[in-house]
Amino acid sequence: MSQKRWAKQWLQILRDLMFVLRELWLLLGIHLLALFAFLLMPQGTDMLLSILEPKTFILNASHITLLIVAMFCWSISSEFCTRFLIYMTDNSGHTLSPERVSLRKQNQKWIAVFFLYFPPILVALAFIKAYFQNLSDISSSWWILVFILTAISGLLFLLKYLYKADYRKHKPNIFHWMHLSETEKYWTSKLYGIFNEYRVDLHEDEMPLQTHDLPRDLLLSNGSFIPAVFQLKKRPTKLADTKNIRVWMFRIPLVYYRNLLTQFFVLVVLSILLICFFAFACTETYQSIGAIAMICFAFASWQIMYTLLHFLDKAQPIPKINLTFRLIVSIWICFCSYTNNDHPARWIEKEKIRVGKKVSEHFKTWISNLEASEHYQNADQIPIFFLASEGGALRTGAFTAMLLAKMQDSFPNFKKHIYCYSGISGGSLGLQYFQSLPNSLSLKKEYSKSSSTFFETDFLSPVTGKLVFGELLNCFFPFHIASFDRAIALENAWELSWSSANKNQENIFAASFNQQIGENKPAIFINAVESETGLPVVWTNTQLDSTIALYGARDLRNKFHLSIAYSTAINLGTRFPFISPAAMLEFNLPNHHKNRFHYIDGGYYENKGEQTLLEIIQAIHIENYPAVKPYIIQFNFSQDDTSNHSIRFANEFMEVINGIENTRFARASLTVEAMKKYMQKHFDTSQIINLNLDISIKQLPMNWILSHTAMNRIDSYTNAQMYLKKDSLQVQHIFNAIKNIKP
Repeated sequence: MSQKRWAKQWLQILRDLMFVLRELWLLLGIHLLALFAFLLMPQGTDMLLSILEPKTFILNASHITLLIVAMFCWSISSEFCTRFLIYMTDNSGHTLSPERVSLRKQNQKWIAVFFLYFPPILVALAFIKAYFQNLSDISSSWWILVFILTAISGLLFLLKYLYKADYRKHKPNIFHWMHLSETEKYWTSKLYGIFNEYRVDLHEDEMPLQTHDLPRDLLLSNGSFIPAVFQLKKRPTKLADTKNIRVWMFRIPLVYYRNLLTQFFVLVVLSILLICFFAFACTETYQSIGAIAMICFAFASWQIMYTLLHFLDKAQPIPKINLTFRLIVSIWICFCSYTNNDHPARWIEKEKIRVGKKVSEHFKTWISNLEASEHYQNADQIPIFFLASEGGALRTGAFTAMLLAKMQDSFPNFKKHIYCYSGISGGSLGLQYFQSLPNSLSLKKEYSKSSSTFFETDFLSPVTGKLVFGELLNCFFPFHIASFDRAIALENAWELSWSSANKNQENIFAASFNQQIGENKPAIFINAVESETGLPVVWTNTQLDSTIALYGARDLRNKFHLSIAYSTAINLGTRFPFISPAAMLEFNLPNHHKNRFHYIDGGYYENKGEQTLLEIIQAIHIENYPAVKPYIIQFNFSQDDTSNHSIRFANEFMEVINGIENTRFARASLTVEAMKKYMQKHFDTSQIINLNLDISIKQLPMNWILSHTAMNRIDSYTNAQMYLKKDSLQVQHIFNAIKNIKP
């Protein structure tokens, strides 16, 4: 075979392949997304790792069971949608030779087979990767991996059995619709586009005597065959350029594909039931199913719904009315997006907002109360701690809370000397969880146990369930439905986990934020960004002082005069779209008008939380308190340099993207330098203490779920810090300061 002929054949095969795939773009996108999420992202690996662990595997056996069921649904859905979309859209049989039609059908068959087996094979590979990537920590879990791979192998054999050619002989008659009839097989194999009108061209010499219609169930002279159920759409017309040729157009009634459409509508009904069930499910249900299984169920359900819209566009089931259903749905979604009130933050009705003191006055009262309660003398140096924690979901949140908890367990008076908490995103959750813990736990040294229990909770499943089911369903409603809101689901999960980790204690996270207002309470600053203005804003139990720039616009609690739950306040600063949506708050304007504002993760502006600390320290003029010795403790996502290397690819595009992305890192760098200069001028830079999380992203990903293995790594790392084996100089500074606290 000549190279030219060989190249031509392969080019033809590639052209046929691309033609078949052109209408499968959504399915391809779903499967590529799954490949990226499960196999390449550290978050996906850690989710699978949590299933491989004996603790989760035994206590939550439903995770793997429902994952197998979800993969089965995804496989069936993918294979059917692939075939059905091809049946509807491939009409190349009118122009291709029989040989080319046969080759293209082979392509279609293998593509459908690929989509059938892809889900379980992908998940199996992802489990293998998760196991061997963490082999040193979970080597004893090999039997769980073998069990899971055996279950997936059983699923593959089940799929092979269901789809093998002679399966029809062994099924009861009641399930006859599960396979296409002979006439359906014949017509779907012709590549005519099964819902297209059927066209017959005949020369006048070949026409039968009855010219207004053609004989049915007979082979015509030109090789055409018209089943009896086909409906003549209009009388024959002559071609303009060939007067001797007449054209008949026949409409194929939907009943002709009875078994095919029965299969399709069964899948549609099951998909609708799944979507409705998961959209309204509660937090405990999501956690018992697991995020991986719900993602698989979502892939199975929504690709069926997309295929339904495609079917309606092609089949036009409403007689004499042609509608573009996908366009109508798109317009309706745009309308709903305009009228829907965008994830409003939960607020407590009929509760009066308590007004906090201005920061400078609050600190003056707080330090006076501390001096009196701890019996400090004028000559004593009082160590006061200002805490900031960088964003990073549970990665920095758990690290922050666990290390603070261990310090508190070792030094019960430590917490009394913390004046300020300034957190970003997950770091804010870590700070506020520690701050919310009852002081009585110090006596029993249970801060560490409580923190470990809380941060090992699966917060991702409720968010994922609402995101892939509830939120997508809410796109079709012109009003907000709280039951579908993934931000509220995350807050509910925090509240439930707080209660579980602190039994027989009042649930502080579920209570009003007003409880955090008081002269003896530390200052809380939850950092966010206002989307409409780009301003860094805070939710605080104090009032921003007038010395802080734009204090009126940036102090959210005093701007909106709303009372919200503690968990809702924390979540104002942890909304990193698209995992968590922006929070909407309405501001009352004159003439009964309202203006909407949206609030997102504080890390969009500056990801350390140190800028707020600096502004607060300057506002209270701490240098005017000679008895106070301030310490700045900064919890960092990692100790890596966040600056990028030189741009060498797609310069004009990457210059803009990198510039926008790295601006927030630059703000953090400027703030760090400003803090150093301030402390150097008034105190000592050794009082700035940086605690870095030196664990790789692969071993400890940024996610709303951490496996037991990941939590063990945090536990070991924080233990090493407590024993001065990590960041020993920095931690030693904290210990030296704590030793100056009166017992």
